[in-house]
Amino acid sequence: MSNLSLEQAQVIIREALAGERSSGQRRVAVAVCDAGGHPIAFARENGAAPLLAHIAQTKAFTCIAYGKPSWTIAEMAEEFPIWFHGVSRVAQNSMGSGLTGSRGGVFARNADGTVIGAVGVAGEAGETDEAMAVRGIEAAGFKADAG
Repeated sequence: MSNLSLEQAQVIIREALAGERSSGQRRVAVAVCDAGGHPIAFARENGAAPLLAHIAQTKAFTCIAYGKPSWTIAEMAEEFPIWFHGVSRVAQNSMGSGLTGSRGGVFARNADGTVIGAVGVAGEAGETDEAMAVRGIEAAGFKADAG
């Protein structure tokens, strides 16, 4: 299987949202995209800041566009800020989403290791966002790749 279905994406979201939180007060957004970076499913909890929707989608998109989990681009952005700014602008202009260098963007891989999509979670501490994404991916029967 090389495609991520809507039903599987919904399982990922449901299970990610059921993940452990660093604070019971924080609300999150979860986005799932396919291997081309196109959105499949999205959820934003009541009370989550509106910007979290875009951040979650950007985390998932960064994985696909950059080819690595979202947090790894932070090192590149720090070392090469002009490069990061330029690449992020190109992504924004061509795909409608910039890039981010924060934790919470995780690849979903099938049994043979092929990337079938990515998940972005935003609203918690970065490590918790990432753990929630991993939980959702694994609950849907896929391998999570957070780097």
